[in-house]
Amino acid sequence: MSKGISPLIASVLLIVFTVAVAGFLSVWLIGFTRTSSEVVEEESLRELVCRYGGISISNLKFYTSNDWLTGDVENTRTITLGNITIQVIYNNGTSQKNDLSIELTPREIYSFNISVSSNYDRIRALTNCSSVYDEASASDVTIF
Repeated sequence: MSKGISPLIASVLLIVFTVAVAGFLSVWLIGFTRTSSEVVEEESLRELVCRYGGISISNLKFYTSNDWLTGDVENTRTITLGNITIQVIYNNGTSQKNDLSIELTPREIYSFNISVSSNYDRIRALTNCSSVYDEASASDVTIF
């Protein structure tokens, strides 16, 4: 008489193990699918809303006496934009972000003053919508 597990018990254990693993995988897969669907839905909704967003920077002036950059940022379209940030990109490739901590309603204009170095290359206005931004080059800035 052999001392191993009988083939019937081995088959039952193998089926129980397979069903248990399948159960765990199905619970994980359902949760993963639900979370992924929610993220995709939120991103899609944001992109649809952001299609109606627009921003513009203008009246840029750099004052060499105190290294101040001033200008206006305007919401040019029909949705409120948040997380307005002015990013200054320098000639050496570094950048400086200045969070304005404001929201702009449609057609609202905000005047900003930020301290920058004189070796700037580009100025960007960024928003909470990644596809909604504006950029100006150093040649668009009036020097005083």
